[in-house]
Amino acid sequence: MSGLATTRRAARMGGVCAIAAMLIVWLATAASAHAGFESSDPADGQVLASAPATITMSFTEPPDPDLSSVTVLDAGGATIGTGTLQRGDPSRSLELALPDDLADGVYTVSWVVVSEADGHPTAGVFAFGVGEATADVVPNAAAGDPMLPGPSPFAVVGKVLLYAGLATSLGTAVTAAAAFAGVVAGRRGLLPLVGASAFVGAVVMTFAEADVVGASVGELLASAAGRSYVWLLLATGVGLVTAVAASRTTSLVPVAATGIAAASAMFVRATSGHAAALVPAWPAELAQFVHLVAIGVWIGGLVPLLLLVRERRRAGEPAPVEEAKRFSRLAGWALLAVVLTGSARAVGEAGGVDDVRAMLTDTSYGTALIVKLAVAAALIGLGAVNRRRSIPRLATDDALLRRVIAIELVGALGVFGLTGTLTSLNPDAAGSSTSGPLKEPQSIQASGTDFATTTRVTLTASPGIAGPNTVEARVVGYDDGAPIAADEVALNVAPIGRPEIEPSTLPLEPADAGGAPGSWTGTGTQLSLAGAWEVVVQVRSGARTTEVPLVLVTRAPPASSTVTQQAGLPEIETFTVPTGDQLQVYLDPGTAGANELHVTAFDPRGDELPLSGIVVVADAPGGERAMLASTRLTAGHFSAPVEADTGGWRFHVVATTEGGTVLQATHDQEVEP
Repeated sequence: MSGLATTRRAARMGGVCAIAAMLIVWLATAASAHAGFESSDPADGQVLASAPATITMSFTEPPDPDLSSVTVLDAGGATIGTGTLQRGDPSRSLELALPDDLADGVYTVSWVVVSEADGHPTAGVFAFGVGEATADVVPNAAAGDPMLPGPSPFAVVGKVLLYAGLATSLGTAVTAAAAFAGVVAGRRGLLPLVGASAFVGAVVMTFAEADVVGASVGELLASAAGRSYVWLLLATGVGLVTAVAASRTTSLVPVAATGIAAASAMFVRATSGHAAALVPAWPAELAQFVHLVAIGVWIGGLVPLLLLVRERRRAGEPAPVEEAKRFSRLAGWALLAVVLTGSARAVGEAGGVDDVRAMLTDTSYGTALIVKLAVAAALIGLGAVNRRRSIPRLATDDALLRRVIAIELVGALGVFGLTGTLTSLNPDAAGSSTSGPLKEPQSIQASGTDFATTTRVTLTASPGIAGPNTVEARVVGYDDGAPIAADEVALNVAPIGRPEIEPSTLPLEPADAGGAPGSWTGTGTQLSLAGAWEVVVQVRSGARTTEVPLVLVTRAPPASSTVTQQAGLPEIETFTVPTGDQLQVYLDPGTAGANELHVTAFDPRGDELPLSGIVVVADAPGGERAMLASTRLTAGHFSAPVEADTGGWRFHVVATTEGGTVLQATHDQEVEP
């Protein structure tokens, strides 16, 4: 009979494994958690002959229009008035109406969207041009790679409280009914505690989500993306009420109700996380729900078992050997479900069996998943110790079982914390990308050294216009030019002459294998306005941080220019921008020695245009860059002294009108001996 029973158990196990294998294949479809950017119309880098009526953006998940925002900026950094953000067709897109009088120029679109599927926010930028004069606009190399907020510590704490409370609530109910003959050890204190843990966790998660998406709690709960938080608060609230009721009676009915409420909350989480992003979503959501329930039975059941062992020991009663054996069998099946559904979900998140390796090695999601799997493997090993050693000797000694369970519970909290981190990360290794031919990007560059002349940094930003830029910093020694092995490199960026705009920071990452030695790269929209920017490059090596100050000037937008030269007078260059405004620039006398650079602004009628301020940056023939001090002569006329050596000079002029419009010009001058 024992051999027949063993054969039957093996057959059942084989059937379960076969079903699970089919489930894994069924679930192996591409997942893209978070509302990732897919495409836009106009496309990133596209130049249109005439202004579009609307902007349409498509994402990998349905965005919530109520919590999302899209801002359109012109090259001068001014916000363009637009219509109300609307859901597009299909539902994974957003539409934004543009004004009818949109002028020719380059426009930057900055977007922040919140996914209805999982509530996660993503952000990014892209640019397009209108009119033939904007032919130099180039696609942002990272337009398809949305900027994702990192895991919020506040949210992770909330998820740990939620998962621990739900798992223990469900595990207590299931073990009481299936393994402990209706006994709930320590029910007076245990059930209210875990019920409160789950409810408080749900509240903390709700506040954390509202903070991440930049909305009030009321706005979040009233939105489509916040609907899952309403149901989660309701389910955990009911669970808390039933848990308190169960603590005041010996009946199993309120205990069962607590377990049902916990399972309901697990269902809410399963249908509002990464699994909800798949099409169709229900197979992945079902697997996720089974995964959560199985964890509740396995991990959550350890708490009432430990309390039962201690309760019997303190009462001088025999150890619960049979109860422990029944729980071990129950936990074994739950563990099998955890492994199979977890494997299925990992394959589904990666996008297929072939993509699992890329996800594990190329994403922060994969790194966190590897750590979680390692901790889970250790928990499985501890479970095997209980099954093989602790339970057989439980009748005479319960010390080993109690120690092992205590270690398992600590490890389980770590798993819950890692799970809370994973739900805030994107498993997509490849990311989205834009398609179509790309133009060779132009760039701007600055080079400089620290005060002690130990470090030289050459900073390049592409495409160099206001808006998204990819930045590369090459960090080398001042004396030998050898790459410096830095631990961290970051940029502190602040606009010159715009004190009302707060500085921003752009951390850089080491360049890939194809990059130059000592190169660090990053992409961002820190250069969001046309003009001059003060950039402090911070290079940390060990405990030492070196700062290299630089000045970057965005590429001047397309403008026509004319040069006037008369005998006995300096050469005058007049730049006319698309608005009709003009900047007149000349260097007097234009020969080696002391000079004055003069800049005068005129409106389209030829009248002097009052300026609120001006910034002049000079590039000397040897490559040195300096910002010149300017003096106002009249409302729209400034001069800046410069000691000019013989050779080719370049002067970057950034003038701001009293109305806030930025006028830019780049004046090249050959200084004669």
